[in-house]
Amino acid sequence: MKRALIAFGLVAFVAVAALSAEASKYYPVRLDVVKIFSHADGYRVVYRKGTASVAELFIPIKWFVAGGKGELIRGNDPSFPYMVIYYNEGKFSHVRLYAQADQRDGTWGILPPADGKGKFDNIQELKPEF
Repeated sequence: MKRALIAFGLVAFVAVAALSAEASKYYPVRLDVVKIFSHADGYRVVYRKGTASVAELFIPIKWFVAGGKGELIRGNDPSFPYMVIYYNEGKFSHVRLYAQADQRDGTWGILPPADGKGKFDNIQELKPEF
């Protein structure tokens, strides 16, 4: 009898959890990052485009504040670096950039000041190439 009650309780719990789960309003797009170049005004992110080429995005540093459009997550996971761009109702919402914690890692680089001048200005959303 106790086993039957426990089994019934477990089934009821799973059923309620499944029914109450909502679909996320965000649509994530994951991109494999090749290299991240830091600059005083932001990050130049070089990522894989298709199977044989790369593309780049410029992400302003001002996005990486509490409540901003960007989040930099550092760690030592072997899957790093990569980034996830989130869309809400088809429009850009925010980005999460997952990077190696050690900036001496080969996936990090420095963008010379002259090469980044003006590249981070007036960016309102990210438009990756696929």
